Amino acid sequence: MTRAILPGAEEHYTAIIGSGEPTTVFAHGFGGSIRDTRPFGTGIRGTKVFPHMPGHGGNPSPGPGWDYPMLAHALAGVLERTDADHALGVSMSAGALARLITDGHPAARSLKKVAFVLPASWTPPPEHLMENFEAYTTMLRGYVESGDEDGLVRALVEREAPEVRQMPEAQQFARGRARAIMTTDLKDGIGLARQTAVENPQGAAGFTGEVLVLTHEDDNSHPVEVAQKYAAAFPSARFEVLPRGSILWRGRQDVRRILGEFFNS
Repeated sequence: MTRAILPGAEEHYTAIIGSGEPTTVFAHGFGGSIRDTRPFGTGIRGTKVFPHMPGHGGNPSPGPGWDYPMLAHALAGVLERTDADHALGVSMSAGALARLITDGHPAARSLKKVAFVLPASWTPPPEHLMENFEAYTTMLRGYVESGDEDGLVRALVEREAPEVRQMPEAQQFARGRARAIMTTDLKDGIGLARQTAVENPQGAAGFTGEVLVLTHEDDNSHPVEVAQKYAAAFPSARFEVLPRGSILWRGRQDVRRILGEFFNS
């Protein structure tokens, strides 16, 4: 089993930790990594699978203009190779997972439990959200094109809750993410914030597995109203909204408790 933080092509850019059943895939968000998703697996029983999605961790980008069908295809490969029966997707990967399920993809049919963490996209958003996403994307592109890494760091930090912006961990996370955007093909995915994850939202009603939707308040990149659409679309979904800044920084114990209750029950 691969246990590296930075698995290569021979491991399909995927780290596998633990053994036994069930098998749970933990897929990161845009600019994230295996290092970021591993804490979500703390205390979860069975085999834990941590992929690097395209454009991350050395996994090549397919080129500019990322969309959710591409990400869903990549995630389907992980699910199929590992015979996963549980999955967790963060932000970008939450959208990819939703796309697989609502499209009725064979890779999603064996999933018994699914967690959507910080979902950022569902169907086309209302105008005020699209304007927010458009402005943010334009700003990021401007910093990348001008080579202004410090400006990019500031922009990323400003998307965090005010009370966490000065935390060393948040600053380091933003710096690492900015450097990756500036120096790798991760920059190909900057426009993803403007993309729609799901084309067939009615497909969610046919999913028979258990669903958890987990988000937090006051996050411009992951609006609660998007998470509400996820929760409304999936039958009997458990919907949890934590205080702002909780998921990555201030509420890790609550996050682990909620995920443990969901996946280990």
